[in-house]
Amino acid sequence: MPVPRPEFLREEELLAPVRRYAKRKGFAAQYAELPFFEYRIDLYAVSKPSGEAIAVELKMKNWRRALHQAIIYQLCSDFVFIALPVAKAGTVDTAELSRHGVGLILVGLDRRCRLALEATRSSEVREYYRRPYVEMLASA
Repeated sequence: MPVPRPEFLREEELLAPVRRYAKRKGFAAQYAELPFFEYRIDLYAVSKPSGEAIAVELKMKNWRRALHQAIIYQLCSDFVFIALPVAKAGTVDTAELSRHGVGLILVGLDRRCRLALEATRSSEVREYYRRPYVEMLASA
């Protein structure tokens, strides 16, 4: 059995496990740090078979700030998630995330992800934001 590594030190350490998780879920076309307005979407991914897009905001602890960003990302993504270390799960108001349709992915010290809250399809998505990103990744 693999020995878990110590606690996460930087947000970037969450990216590789979340990328693997998204790929297993069918979102193989991926782009890290995708510029969107004054933000950078930590992970934007597209499922080539379905054409659906997801955005994931990584945070070490400040889930409220992540939620603020995630709500903005609903303009260009079909589904939006926040990813946090599993140790911070108890601090998150999942009812608040659910109210906004934002999902929650938890990353364990073993670098495995689990879905703690499913995202709902964004009713705010705007094709003029979404389409160029999806086309860019679908052709890659």
